[in-house]
Amino acid sequence: MRRLSQRRSVISTPTVGGGGGVVVDAGANRGVYTSAVLRSGAPLRTLLMIEPAPALNKELSALAAQYSSVIFEPVAVGANPGTMDLHYDSEGSGLGSLYLRDIRHHGIALNHSVPVPVTTLDELARKNELETINYLKLDLEGHELEALKGASQLLQEHKIKALTFEFGGCNIDSRTYIKDFWQLLVDGYGYTLYRQLPNRRLLRLDHYSESLERFNWQNILACAPGVEPSWKILP
Repeated sequence: MRRLSQRRSVISTPTVGGGGGVVVDAGANRGVYTSAVLRSGAPLRTLLMIEPAPALNKELSALAAQYSSVIFEPVAVGANPGTMDLHYDSEGSGLGSLYLRDIRHHGIALNHSVPVPVTTLDELARKNELETINYLKLDLEGHELEALKGASQLLQEHKIKALTFEFGGCNIDSRTYIKDFWQLLVDGYGYTLYRQLPNRRLLRLDHYSESLERFNWQNILACAPGVEPSWKILP
């Protein structure tokens, strides 16, 4: 299958001293990112995996059962609780999306669907007693903005210290733009945005421009006020 994204390594997970940090893997798929964090030896208090695909429930439950610090929530996250259809090309596919994406130009059809429960990040934080999220990874195939809308309390209080999301072809189908993320995160909550570059470098995005709307994939890091990334920031 042709890959639709060009994923780069994520930013080193920010953690706090003492009991370790809290990481959320939203859109865990088969747990590749979660497994990488666990192998890294980073000090963790909690790692929350979120993945709605029913076909992956058993696999992710088994992964979570191996570690006392890992929690698995078999749900989708969005702006409001409810139920939505998850569209996919094959069971367990990394292309599963809450949008019926038109990717026929890649020779792929999301011709299967299944209803899945939807909750909010605010509610999951309350349920799992996550007072602070040190690092939130969002890989929701176009649904990232809606998920962040459902984290208004966490964002308002800057309880999410850093988050990363992909931006690319999925956002064409969800009709979301960097401008939407800018208005929510920068204008709304005072976060700073960076574009991730190769070789552990960052480009700070000091102002919005139409040139930021790159649909051939990019990874964006957002940091709360007072949080400094561990990667090199280009001048």
